[in-house]
Amino acid sequence: MTLTVRLDPQLEELLDSYCRKRRQTKTEVLTGLLRDHLATASDGGNKPYRLAREFGLIGAFAGGRRDASENRKRYLREKLRAKHSR
Repeated sequence: MTLTVRLDPQLEELLDSYCRKRRQTKTEVLTGLLRDHLATASDGGNKPYRLAREFGLIGAFAGGRRDASENRKRYLREKLRAKHSR
């Protein structure tokens, strides 16, 4: 299926930059984002894995915190405080 999406110039530049950095096509990125969004919306909320990934606790291979598994509670507490203090 082909889908046309209109983006403002600023959002288009952000998408272009994101795709270049990750060496992915726009189709790959948008399909993945749409799939994730629809899966989350249809299951009634976030699953633990998705929450951990969103908070940056999963997938920190290059340049991430090396002690994330040892100090996971502290990092999670900091992230939650930062999110709820906005």
